[in-house]
Amino acid sequence: MKIVNIKADKMRYQKNTSAYGLVLLSIVTSLVALFTMINYDTFSSGEGSMRVAPDLRVGLEIALAIVLMLTTFMAAEKVKYYDPKWSLIGLFVLAGVNFLRIFNLPVYAFNKGWIPAATMSIVMIEFAVTAGLLVLAGILSTRKVIILHKHMKELDAHGNDAV
Repeated sequence: MKIVNIKADKMRYQKNTSAYGLVLLSIVTSLVALFTMINYDTFSSGEGSMRVAPDLRVGLEIALAIVLMLTTFMAAEKVKYYDPKWSLIGLFVLAGVNFLRIFNLPVYAFNKGWIPAATMSIVMIEFAVTAGLLVLAGILSTRKVIILHKHMKELDAHGNDAV
């Protein structure tokens, strides 16, 4: 019996570039959000100049961003090769953490008077896009992992030379 599922069979030899690209793009949007906020300055002269001042919470957010960047890059590499744990769990956990970041530092910086409401909104949208990209990558990758694993089971059931 010959199994004809060319798309699923191609996945055995091709990388998961769509989910990989979305995860890498989420790293970029996360960095843009962080730099938009921590580098904000009105460049006005005098005491009334609005700018984010470094404190413990800002430092912790930067440290968290570095850890998230490294973890997200590792997730991208795992997803590229159809790793089920990172597709089914890892990307959604990273999306949740990035979703929580929406309400952390942007609101804190706004309440301290370091950034205006417009900048806070932009940063919140950028973090939301980051989380959305990770969720989308997770959905796409999970779908592909399920298809690939189903196909691999079919191949095992009929012998590896069934294609």
